Amino acid sequence: MVAKYYSSEMEDTPGLSVLVLGVGGAGCNSTNRLSNLGIYGAETIAVNTDKEHLLNVQADTRMLIGKEFNRGLGAGGDPRLGEKCAESAASGFKRLFKKTDLVFVTAGLGGGTGTGAAPVVCEIAKRCKCMVISIVTLPFSCEGRTKRKMAFAGLRKIEAYSNSTIVLENDTLLKVVPDLPIDQGFGVMDSLISDLIKSVTETVTLPSLINLDFNDLRSVLGTGGVSTLMRGVSSIDNYLNVVDEASKNPFLPVDYTGAKKALIHLTGGSDLSVKQMHDVVSKLTSNLDPSVNVIFGARVDPQYQHKIKLMSVLTGLDNGHKAMNNKKDSRIRYVS
Repeated sequence: MVAKYYSSEMEDTPGLSVLVLGVGGAGCNSTNRLSNLGIYGAETIAVNTDKEHLLNVQADTRMLIGKEFNRGLGAGGDPRLGEKCAESAASGFKRLFKKTDLVFVTAGLGGGTGTGAAPVVCEIAKRCKCMVISIVTLPFSCEGRTKRKMAFAGLRKIEAYSNSTIVLENDTLLKVVPDLPIDQGFGVMDSLISDLIKSVTETVTLPSLINLDFNDLRSVLGTGGVSTLMRGVSSIDNYLNVVDEASKNPFLPVDYTGAKKALIHLTGGSDLSVKQMHDVVSKLTSNLDPSVNVIFGARVDPQYQHKIKLMSVLTGLDNGHKAMNNKKDSRIRYVS
C-alpha cells in the first residue's frame, strides 16, 4: 500500500514567479536568444522604444513603450527620452511585477533605451518587492568618452535599485573573438547572458539531487553590490579542471578571491560522484575569503553524461567597484 499525503496549503501556495526583461536593443537581443533556447520556470519580456526592432524579437511578451513621445522610432541615443518612455509605462510594469518574486533585467548601456529605461524598470520592480538581478554590458572604449560616461551614469542608477548587478565588458570581445564577424561576436555576448540567466533560474526551478531554493538565492544575491558569475564545463575524467575553466571567464573582469558569499551548483551525468562534487567545491572555495558562506546544490542531467558543469554566483566583492573604476579609466581613449 502506498501512503498518500495531501495538504491544502501546498495547493494554495503559488510557485516561484520569474520574469526576464530585456530592455533596449541589446537587452532584447539577449531575450530573443534566451527565448529560442527555452528556460524552465521563467517568462521572457522584450521592452523597447523601437517598434521595428521589437517586431523581430522572440519573447513571451513584447512591450513597446513611449510611443506617444517618439512614435515607436526609438530613443535616438538619448537616455532622458528612454527614461521618459519607461516612466510613461509605469502602470504596465507594476502590473507585471505585482506577483513576481525574481526579476532579471538585461540591457546594453551607453545608448538611449537601455541606459535610460532600464534603471526605471529596476526601480519599479524593487518597489514592488521583487528581487532584482541586473546584467548589463558596457560599450567599447573606442565608442568615446561621452557614451562611456552615459553608460556609467546608467550603471550607478541600476545598482541603486538592484539586489545584484553583473557587469560585462564589450571590450573583452576584442580579445576572445577578435576575428569573428560583428554579428557573431555580439552573439557570443548574447549567449553568455542568456546562459547566465538560464543557469541561475534553473538552479532554483528544476529539481536537483541537492536542492537550492529561492531563499538560498536571496541569501547570496539579496544584499546588493557587485556580483560575478563563473561558469565552466569539463570532462568528468578531468573534473577538477572545471574550476580552472570557470575562473578564466574573461567577460567578468572582477577579482573574486575576497568573495564573502557563494552559490555553487554542479550539473553532471549519472557518473558524477559525491567525492567529485566535494573536490570541486573545495577547490573553488579554497580561493575565497576564509569565512565565505557557501550554499551548494547539484543535479543529474543526461545531457551532461561524462561531463561536469560548474555555475557559481559570488558576492561580497569589496574591491568590485574599485576594479571597475580602474578598468573604466584605463580603457577610455580620448582622441582630439
